[in-house]
Amino acid sequence: MELLHLLFVFLNIESVFSLINFDLTHSIKSTNPIFPGLTPFNFTQTYTSWGLDGDTNESYFKALNTFITGEHFGTHIDAPYHGSNASWSVEQIPFERLVSIQALIVDVSKKSLRNRNYEIQIEDLNEDAMQQANGFYVLLFYTGKSKFWPDQITYTGGELREELEFPGLSVQLASYLVNKYSDKLVGVGIDTLSIDPGSSKDFRAHRILFKENIYVLENVAELHRVLTYLSNRRETLFSLDVLPMKIEGGTGAPCRIVARLENIDDAGGEWFGFLIFCLLLMLIGIAAKEIYGFKFHPDKNFS
Repeated sequence: MELLHLLFVFLNIESVFSLINFDLTHSIKSTNPIFPGLTPFNFTQTYTSWGLDGDTNESYFKALNTFITGEHFGTHIDAPYHGSNASWSVEQIPFERLVSIQALIVDVSKKSLRNRNYEIQIEDLNEDAMQQANGFYVLLFYTGKSKFWPDQITYTGGELREELEFPGLSVQLASYLVNKYSDKLVGVGIDTLSIDPGSSKDFRAHRILFKENIYVLENVAELHRVLTYLSNRRETLFSLDVLPMKIEGGTGAPCRIVARLENIDDAGGEWFGFLIFCLLLMLIGIAAKEIYGFKFHPDKNFS
């Protein structure tokens, strides 16, 4: 498919397939769920005003806000430095591990429904799909908790540390991912407050991943929409862009996460471009055959 796109661009022909984008990011506001003890988002200053243009005598509007928030609020990235002093901080994560990478969703929502602190296991993985990744990729775990956003109690289990209840990675799974897939696996994401289960006291899954410079994405949104879109298609991998604030020395940062998938339902009239592309290939092939024959068989009658 990538080669096909390159040929379309070279010949100035639109791709048969357009892209459909899914924003996997929760909007940031002060009422969002938060890990107990962290600093929530708040506007510390809001300013609005109307001015008058001295040349045109037209009025115009202007606004300016100042805010405060912890790094690990809303949909955000945990840099490996968050739990490993020898690993990358936010700005040190290589760009190619964030943009135009691949992603795969692992659906553990049914098991999470039965066990509020479900520890995701090795057998939950789709390893056949993981092995199809041809470059860097992120594993995204869908637990179903995102449907309770933004209610603190139903999404996280409570407002106190000891009340937290939500699924996360088992220590065994984190170790398995590092030992077997760390050459291509660059990030692990989840639709809960933390990659470790709510019952965890020492964040061992975090620490295991961070030592191998694998970053973490938390409070990921809208994974159910991507799963629904993929349910009638053969592909399981899709393109992903992770765009965190580039905070120097940051242990984490709010980020925008975008999934990009081929929109095969929107091909429509673009098939005409594809037919023109095929015709051009056929003409190029015929011309190449004639040139080859003339060069190596000059005595042949081509009439």
